[in-house]
Amino acid sequence: MLVGCSDDAASPEVTAPPDCSAFIVPGTDDQTAVQTALIQAAPGATICLGSGTFHFNTELSIDVDGVTLRGAAPGATQLDFSAQDTGSNGILIRSNDVTIASVDILETPGDGIRADSVQNITFQYVSVLWSTPESLGNGAYGLYPVNSQGVVIDGCLVVGARDAGIYVGQSQNILVANSEVYGNVAGIEIENSSDAEVTGNYAHDNTGGILVFNLPGLPVKDGKRANVHDNIVEYNNVPNFGDPAAVVSNVPSGLGIMVLASDDNEIHANEITGNDSIGILVLNYTILVFPPFMDDAYDPFPQGNWLHDNTFSGNGAAPASIVKLAIHDPETDGVPVPDISWDGCTDADATGDALINCLSDNGSLDTEDGIATYLNFDLCGQVGMTSSDTGPVTCSYEPLPVSE
Repeated sequence: MLVGCSDDAASPEVTAPPDCSAFIVPGTDDQTAVQTALIQAAPGATICLGSGTFHFNTELSIDVDGVTLRGAAPGATQLDFSAQDTGSNGILIRSNDVTIASVDILETPGDGIRADSVQNITFQYVSVLWSTPESLGNGAYGLYPVNSQGVVIDGCLVVGARDAGIYVGQSQNILVANSEVYGNVAGIEIENSSDAEVTGNYAHDNTGGILVFNLPGLPVKDGKRANVHDNIVEYNNVPNFGDPAAVVSNVPSGLGIMVLASDDNEIHANEITGNDSIGILVLNYTILVFPPFMDDAYDPFPQGNWLHDNTFSGNGAAPASIVKLAIHDPETDGVPVPDISWDGCTDADATGDALINCLSDNGSLDTEDGIATYLNFDLCGQVGMTSSDTGPVTCSYEPLPVSE
C-alpha cells in the first residue's frame, strides 16, 4: 500500500519519513505497489518501506539511476519471496548509484539481490536469508554484484546460500565490511575481481570462509590485489551442499581462507580458528580439484601474495579426504594440516620480481614457539620434496591500501 509522503497524507498509524519520495507499507498487492514505485521513481529518489512483511511472486527490478530502496530499520522490514514463480532474482539492479538498505530478503528461489554491470552499488544492513539449512533449493547467491565498479557491502548478513553468501565477480573497487556470513557453501567470495578490501567480517560455519578466486573461461581473467584483513574466520566445517555443476561444489569442507590462482593479494591480521581442513590454502587451479579448462589466456598460478600477522588456532585437525591426500606432511602423517599451505606450483615461463608467495609474522596459539606452521606440499613436483622451511618464503610486499 502506497502512503503519501507528507504528514497530511499519511494515516495517523503510519507516518512517512520526511526524506522519502514514496512510502509503502505492507498491503494486499505488495508486488504492484513496490514495483510501480520503482518504475515511476525519478533519478535520485528514495523509496521507503515500512515495518512488516511484504510478499512478492515476481522479481523486483531497479532501472533508474540514484534510487535508494530503504526499509524502516535493520530487521524491521522483510521482503518475502517464498511464493516467487517468475524471475531469477529477488531484486535485479541494472542502474547506477543505487543503494539498498535495512531490508531482509527472504526465501528467494534464485539469487537474493543481483546487480549487473553497474557503477556505485551499495548494500547496507541488508540480510538475505534461507530458513532451510544446507539445501539445494536455496538460491545460489545472497548478494551478487557482477561486472560492476564501486561496490560497497557493509553490515550485511547472508545465511544459507548454496553457492556464495556474499559474492563479487568480475568487478573493481570493492569494499566488503562488517558483515556476517554463515550456513553458506562459500561465505565471502571475491572472484576475478581487482582492488577489493574485505575487512571486519565474521565468516563462520560455512563450507569455506573467505575465497579469493580467479577462474578460467570468464571475460575478466586477472583479478588481483584483494586486501583481506581483520576478519574472524572460524569453524567453517559445513558439508559442501553446492550444485554439483558449480565450481564451488569442489571446495572441500573445513576451509578457512583460500587463494586460488589470484595474484598480489594481502591476507593479514585475521583470526582463523577451528577450520577442520586448513587455515589458509594457496593453490593453483589444479584439475585434481577443479574441472579441466580450455582458456589460453588464463593464468592458473597464484603469485605475489603476502600472508602476514594472522593468528591461527585449532585448524586442520580433521581434514577432508582430498586435503589430507594432497597436503601430506611426512612429519605429522597429515594431521593436523599446517596452518598455511601452498602447493608450490609456479609458472616456469613467468618472469618478474613478485612471483613468490610471501609469509611473515603469522602466529599460532597451538605451537610452543607461537609461530604458525607452514608447508609447501609440492603438488606439481617442481621442488622435489615437501618442505616446511619458511626461509625461502619469508619476505614481504608493499602493503595494499585500507579504507579510512
